[in-house]
Amino acid sequence: MDELSVFLGGRAGEGVKRGALVIGKLFNRYGYHVFIMDDYVSTIRGGQDYSEIRISKKEVFSQKGISDIFFSFHEDIFERYSSKTKRDTVAVLDGKGGTNVPFDEIIKEKNASPVMKPSVILGVLSYVCEIPFEFVVKTLESEFKEKADKNIELAKAGFEYAKENNFPKLRMERWTKPQFPVISGNELTALGAVRAGMKVYTAYPITPASTLLHFLAKESKRLHIAAIHTEDEISAAVMAIGAAYAGAPAMCGTSGPGIDLMGEAISLAGGTEIPLVIVDAQRAGPTTGVPTYTEQGDLNLVLNVGHGEFPRIVLAPGTIDESFDVAARAMQYAWWYQTPVFVLTDKHIAESTKTVNIQFGKKYPLPVKYFEGSGVYKRYQVTEDGISPIAFPSMKGIVNHTNSTEHTEEGYSSSLPENVVKMKEKRLKKAETIRNDFLAEHTINVFGDVDAKNTVITFGSPTGTLLEAIEGLPLKLLQVIALEPFPVEKVKNIFDHSEKIISVEQNSTGQFAELVKCKTGRAPDEKILRYDGRPFDPFELKERLKEALL
Repeated sequence: MDELSVFLGGRAGEGVKRGALVIGKLFNRYGYHVFIMDDYVSTIRGGQDYSEIRISKKEVFSQKGISDIFFSFHEDIFERYSSKTKRDTVAVLDGKGGTNVPFDEIIKEKNASPVMKPSVILGVLSYVCEIPFEFVVKTLESEFKEKADKNIELAKAGFEYAKENNFPKLRMERWTKPQFPVISGNELTALGAVRAGMKVYTAYPITPASTLLHFLAKESKRLHIAAIHTEDEISAAVMAIGAAYAGAPAMCGTSGPGIDLMGEAISLAGGTEIPLVIVDAQRAGPTTGVPTYTEQGDLNLVLNVGHGEFPRIVLAPGTIDESFDVAARAMQYAWWYQTPVFVLTDKHIAESTKTVNIQFGKKYPLPVKYFEGSGVYKRYQVTEDGISPIAFPSMKGIVNHTNSTEHTEEGYSSSLPENVVKMKEKRLKKAETIRNDFLAEHTINVFGDVDAKNTVITFGSPTGTLLEAIEGLPLKLLQVIALEPFPVEKVKNIFDHSEKIISVEQNSTGQFAELVKCKTGRAPDEKILRYDGRPFDPFELKERLKEALL
């Protein structure tokens, strides 16, 4: 088989998410590309969780939606998600007979924890896919270190059970892809920011941004950073601003509800011209919404959050792989332009996992326009590009007056009309500089048939699904990375050669389509929206694209 899709379902506390990751790492070790999507409810115990692991000889950017092997620790999970099976799907439930496996019985016999059930599955997959068991052993030893023995014992039990009961074979030959790391979007966002110089990360835990904090806290010593769990989202934003004011590049992370709370602090960073990177890992809203599911409903929020007028930059990675570069560039932009920069990701990118081939050694120097003069330091000096030289309180001979009220060039509070106008026009000049500079920046991607007369336009996580969905269709894919400043001319150039434009996004009102219309003057001819909290899958999306092309 060139490709395999595995469904793993259980309840919270049965190791589904970790188990899916280990399965993915097994096949990655065996030479395949993998993509893993996790679906879980907002409970600590109980509920119904599942993961979809897609394994392929070619690189894949989304889940498949239909399984070749369906593992379920409980019959009710199979009943609920049977739509993810097909006629020849191998269904493996808890029990005996057919292709069932007595998971609970094996766990009890081996005196193991229920969270170890997925290790039994590794053994079953080793037999069914004809993967030498030594690959299972190496994977478990790498993942669990000194705790690997019990997991190996469980995997061996699963292998023997499948062998004794003559389970059907779905042979996966050893493939030759180099063993790339298997990593999530949040982890890549973290590593990209660190690569560009981030020294402080602040956050209050909120799904789906929590794993970003967990990862950075766990790896803080190795990465030489401080990862701080604050008391709330307001504190996270203000602490990041304080760190940057002192000269330490900082980033804070949250989801939509946290952005609401950070609004005043974001305006503070914009008005005081302090570099700030904010990660918004979107989830379904409004209010608490559906906290463990995906959506792209925060676009208008990040484009407008914060009172008053000040420059901002909004970037959105379209795939897990792109998260690294976008986060690194966000840090660079924040420090050069001294303004808030948003990384607008979402649950599907943030928490999904795949094999990635990234140049982690690529250099992302942190550009800073330092004050190099002498005498009186003007924190808000008016310049041709609107960017003032920056100095930090620790620098000798410098007095840094940073003021959150409107101010003079020296940083002293002033409400005189001439000073108000001077500072507003200074920030407007900075915004103009950003727009002009971004003409030469990497702000869009174009995929598919570049000569096609029809264009599908999107941002964020639908990009990965569309890469597969447009195959064989008379479409080119235009992915917008920079949502502010919007790449107006680049998009218009593509629209000028497009007969039909189709926008794809995950919200109920078409926020991106409205942005495209506002910026280019041309509204998409068709909108494909999904807003049930679940990501698009390539086969469903392909059918909707076909309908839109009629």
